[in-house]
Order: sequence, then structure tokens, then C-alpha cells
Amino acid sequence: MAQERGKSIGPRHGAVLAHLDEDGSRATDLARLSGQHKQVIGTLIDELEAAGYVRREPDPQDRRAKLIVPTALGLEKMRRSDEIVEALEQEYAKVLGARNFATFKRLFRTITEAAEPAE
Repeated sequence: MAQERGKSIGPRHGAVLAHLDEDGSRATDLARLSGQHKQVIGTLIDELEAAGYVRREPDPQDRRAKLIVPTALGLEKMRRSDEIVEALEQEYAKVLGARNFATFKRLFRTITEAAEPAE
């Protein structure tokens, strides 16, 4: 079922938007970065495209491939998400102290990287 342009999207769409480069990204890269299967990412891209958040364009590096490029609406959603994350991190840093929060982020990154499947 097609979605209306600008319709709200859900948290699961963050698997695409969180890793999407402003100049565009290949779906295979989005799948790798998000840890999701290519088929799942493909479905999410279809939904985001139908809602007006992204568009598919030929990849100038490989005309057979497509780039997933955020629209103006997608860029606004990405910027807003970044602002929310920044505000949350500032709050957490206030609670823990900047130094402790930086240590937490470093340790959490180490844990998540260790949990990633080997390529």
C-alpha cells in the first residue's frame, strides 16, 4: 500500500535514515551499516520513497547501481533526528558528567563493534 507524501514514518525507517549520506548511499551499504538484510532495507526504501523522503538516482560511479538520495523532506527528518540525539546526549552528559558519558560512549561503541558480524 502506497503512503501519502510526507506521511509519518516509524522507528524502523531509522535503519535507512540513520545511515543515509546526504549525497546518497547504495542500498547494499545501508544494509551493511544497519545490520539489516538487503530485502528489509529494500522494503524500507520503497516505503520511504512512497512517502517522499528519498528518491532513487543512478549512481555516477556505476550506472547499473542506484543511489538512495534524501529529498528535502528526508533531509529535514535527518536533521531533526540529529538534533534529538544531540539533545539526549547533552542530558545524559549532565547526569553522568561529560567525562563519564564520553567513557560510556566509547565502551558502548566497543561492545557494539565486537557484536557486529565479520565481513
